[in-house]
Amino acid sequence: MNIFLTGGTGFIGSYVTLELVKHKHKVTILARNPNKIPEFQKIKQLELVEGDLSDIDLLEKLIIGKDACIHIAVNYSEQKTGWEILQDDTFPTVLMSNIAARENVKHFIYTSSTSANDSLYSGGAEELEEKIKIVDAKTKQHPATFYGATKAASENFLMAESHLSTMRINIIRPGYTFGNPVAEGARTQADTRFQNIVNKAFNNEQITLTKNDGTQFIWAGDLAKLYIKVLHSNVNRKTYFGLSKNFTSWYEIAKEAIKKCNSKSKILLEDKGWSDDPLMWDVSDMKEDFGLEFDPWEKIKEHLDYYIDLEKNA
Repeated sequence: MNIFLTGGTGFIGSYVTLELVKHKHKVTILARNPNKIPEFQKIKQLELVEGDLSDIDLLEKLIIGKDACIHIAVNYSEQKTGWEILQDDTFPTVLMSNIAARENVKHFIYTSSTSANDSLYSGGAEELEEKIKIVDAKTKQHPATFYGATKAASENFLMAESHLSTMRINIIRPGYTFGNPVAEGARTQADTRFQNIVNKAFNNEQITLTKNDGTQFIWAGDLAKLYIKVLHSNVNRKTYFGLSKNFTSWYEIAKEAIKKCNSKSKILLEDKGWSDDPLMWDVSDMKEDFGLEFDPWEKIKEHLDYYIDLEKNA
């Protein structure tokens, strides 16, 4: 297939890029810095075009003639106002889907986020009349941030587009995605908690965590497999949670870091009243539709090794 990809040099996107190349697809990537990952310049199946999501004429040019669009890029900043993040994130998403539908692109895959329900893991679940313990694709959106709200808004616009056109549209909602840089120049996840835990363990310092804090971590390479499965499928109007099947706590990760560092660090757990029964995300559709089910633990250990090596070479 001939695919238009946004965010293809970012963290998640770089993993998806290599997975697309592995499956022999031709990929056009819109990137602010096309030279960010030198290895990508050597891959004949890749065309890297300099630009950003605000360039409407360029978006139209790149989308025309494509079989599918995979939209991963995000303009995220906690400092943005609601209007700014709507303009930076939802507007280009709706624009791209409109262009793609008009130009008879067959498939549009949108990268949303579990943040569309972020109030549920920041205390909002306790405010609901019916307590939610498992979130599935049919659970009503409950955003508590502008980022969550813009993801929810984009999802709704895209579902409307799927009814108003013949283009298939599917949504992937990643949660906490981790992984080593996929190539020289590539990124790891923006969140620094893995790195901070290793730094504390390496230096025999106390590690302070919140009791029962954790999530269904997913390795970026596993998440990329979900994108490929959705791309190669005939599904339409489906939402998939890009997460592993099991809950892993930061406490377990810290214990493993201490073990790997042969550290004398102690873990202090702050009790903020978080339930022993964590909020979970339903990943059964991944297994039922594609046979995908992920356990992140071995990759978590590899990721800790990556940060330990950084500490050794600092």
